[in-house]
Amino acid sequence: MILFFDRSIGTTIPQVLVQLNVPMQVEWHEKHFRYDEYDDVWLPIVGNAGWIVIGHDRKYHLMPSELVAIKQHKIGCFYLWGAEATKWGKMRVFVLAYNRIVEAEARTPRPFIYDVDKRGVLKLVSIP
Repeated sequence: MILFFDRSIGTTIPQVLVQLNVPMQVEWHEKHFRYDEYDDVWLPIVGNAGWIVIGHDRKYHLMPSELVAIKQHKIGCFYLWGAEATKWGKMRVFVLAYNRIVEAEARTPRPFIYDVDKRGVLKLVSIP
């Protein structure tokens, strides 16, 4: 499994995960795309690569072009709680959810979206 942290997460958390040698590959938005790259441009690339999207944007299932990309490119996505939280708060939630994310990714057919709450609990989001 390759985790892709979108621009809403920033670069610190994925870079720290790389330094900690987490047992999976970690990528992030700015490593591969311009910061202001449109979602409907990078989502197909990430989806075709089979990467899992981790981000704070809770809108992909509501935006027509993003929704088409998620469906067409069979993207797995996790909406991580904490858009306004400190970096430590974001990291804490990711660590709490980590095992659940691994399990959900393994058992859920793509495309899928999960909402991750501040306790690290996952809830499947309906994709219209």
